[in-house]
Amino acid sequence: MKTNVPVKRAYRSALRRSQAESTRMSTIRAATELFVDEGYGPVSIDAIASAAGVSRATVFNAFGGKPSLLRAAYDVAIVGDDEPVPLPERPWARPVREAPDARTMLVRYAHMVTVIDRRVAGIYEVMRGAASAHADVREHWDQIRGERRAGAGNVIRMLLERGRLGAGLTKRAAADVVFVLIDPGLYHQLVEEQRWGPATFERWLGETLQMQLLPPNRR
Repeated sequence: MKTNVPVKRAYRSALRRSQAESTRMSTIRAATELFVDEGYGPVSIDAIASAAGVSRATVFNAFGGKPSLLRAAYDVAIVGDDEPVPLPERPWARPVREAPDARTMLVRYAHMVTVIDRRVAGIYEVMRGAASAHADVREHWDQIRGERRAGAGNVIRMLLERGRLGAGLTKRAAADVVFVLIDPGLYHQLVEEQRWGPATFERWLGETLQMQLLPPNRR
């Protein structure tokens, strides 16, 4: 006689995974809002659990504590979800990878950075402030700076596949330029504090990247 037990078990397992993922995302969203509104220090795990509608134990079981939850909030803000897909492999990063020339690549890259910064600038500033006062956050802060540095190096590698850098500009110096210009803190200062507007920032970033990295005849 046939049985549906394996099917039922698979369904229940998938349902539990879906519920766990939903709980994780609701916790991250609640934590992000509280961190951005109140800062890292004043926000407790109890407050996050209450805002997310879960127990304190659920938060600890899912994230292990505030530092890891802050990092999770940053990671989700970078890519827009909690899926384990690296940023360069995201569909919206494809136009940068497929750009036919250096100028087009930098224009598209400026657009991608602006889209990301709109999501991440707030939680990035929270992490920056917390890193100076909390050693366990500092570790995450150093990691994301290292990741941004690696990303800047990848941009220069892709740029060199499409041409050459400006006169006298080494690969290391070019990566330094990208590293500084894509800092979400710069977006925060110009857009959130100086009220530039995202479109103005995107245009400025694209033009500045071209001016700093490309020979005059390639801009």
